[in-house]
Amino acid sequence: MKKYTFILTAIFVVIFTLNTADAQWRSETHDVYNAVTGLDITIDGQLDEWDGVMEAVTGTDGTPFCGLDFEANGGAVKAFETYQTGVWNDADDHTTCFMIAWSPDAVYLALSVTDDEHEHAAGAAWNGDGAQLSVVPSGIRAGGQPFFLYNVGLRDNGDLLLQNEKTNGAPGLEAGDVAITRDEGAKKTYYEFKFTPANFGLEISLSAGLEIGLGICVNDGDKGEGQTGQKGWDGWYPHAVVYGKNPEKTGLVVLSSNTPTPVEPADKLTTTWSTIKSIQ
Repeated sequence: MKKYTFILTAIFVVIFTLNTADAQWRSETHDVYNAVTGLDITIDGQLDEWDGVMEAVTGTDGTPFCGLDFEANGGAVKAFETYQTGVWNDADDHTTCFMIAWSPDAVYLALSVTDDEHEHAAGAAWNGDGAQLSVVPSGIRAGGQPFFLYNVGLRDNGDLLLQNEKTNGAPGLEAGDVAITRDEGAKKTYYEFKFTPANFGLEISLSAGLEIGLGICVNDGDKGEGQTGQKGWDGWYPHAVVYGKNPEKTGLVVLSSNTPTPVEPADKLTTTWSTIKSIQ
């Protein structure tokens, strides 16, 4: 009997170890984003047409997709992860909020990034203030799944940086598919993206219920000594991009039939932007 008990225990330990190794950290409240539809989006780096989306799409705890926690290197859960000599002071130093919408022809992504200093003097798109996006078109968040990787940044001189790092033979993003603007007075940087099914090698029209894996890594650089370049990041499951390319570590976007409630012009600043500020 003892022999069989030992064998069963050994089998259990092996299975438990394998399952633990395969398990991925997931946010309990912001793992799934239900993208809205019915918006007329212009890719210009101005987020006026996104009014109401931040309030309409929230986590299961009722808070926006803004300043989210993620699993950092070593297993600690953080809202921002520094890299090398990087320093992060607080939410005013760097915080990323995002919104996603769709039509039958495209998926749209907007980022609103609070950043006290914009820095991107030289180097690749990721090496300074910029965004890296990992997309898993199948929606299957597992190791080995095909994924696409895009890097964008805004140089200090205003030039757009766009790198289609991994497209699997599909057409990459073009300049008209991405816009980045910097509001120095508000200390915010705005990003807009447009992805068509063709960008992911698909020949379909998008429809409600489609699932897509997405990792958002927004890098931060500052102007101080030892702070230029990629010195930290936040976003939504940024470890889909950093410390390896990991499709299993993406969040899940579900195309929903929901439409956001527009914010009246009189309430625009007091409602939309105060919501973003309040959660920082």
